[in-house]
Amino acid sequence: MKVLLRAVLFFDALLDLMLGILLLMSPFTTLYAALQLPQPQPALFGQLLGVALIGLAWLLWQATVNGQLTVPVARTVGQVNLASALLIVAWMIFLELPLQGAGKIWLPVLAVVLAFFAAVQIPAAKRVRNRERQLRAERELQEQENKKETRKEPGVAPAARQTPSPEYRREPVITPPPGYGPGTEVMTEPEPDETPSAHHARQNPHS
Repeated sequence: MKVLLRAVLFFDALLDLMLGILLLMSPFTTLYAALQLPQPQPALFGQLLGVALIGLAWLLWQATVNGQLTVPVARTVGQVNLASALLIVAWMIFLELPLQGAGKIWLPVLAVVLAFFAAVQIPAAKRVRNRERQLRAERELQEQENKKETRKEPGVAPAARQTPSPEYRREPVITPPPGYGPGTEVMTEPEPDETPSAHHARQNPHS
């Protein structure tokens, strides 16, 4: 839809450029007589309108190549084209605009072309604007979902950044040998008495 809108804006720019050049030549009566068109009176007003149309043609060209200007320019120019077409028809029907020969063809054709441009530009600009708003809303919703997902993730540092907890290092226990150091003295047991002899065991204790 936006491609069609840009194409219509391009042809509208060409039409406005040609009309602007024609109105800049308002002082040349022979040109208007050859085209059988009513000459602007005074010629200054025609030239001022020609300058305005050339500026509008330049704006339409900018809207054709710049996507950010396409929708607002198309919406505004579409309304201007519709008003211009209605104004031409009103002058031809109700105000009895003096036309001769080819002039009776040029102005109706101009009104039809302007009405066609308006019929394409106004609804197309509305559709493109709604489409862009929808895409912008979807993009914002996607960004909000991405932010929520990042917030739900646990705040654990990455494995590469985790510092391993130091393990408890057990020192080897060295047991001192007996008799070395305080409290490690070895107590020697007393030797038992010599066992009595068998003869002594056999003696009568009562004797």
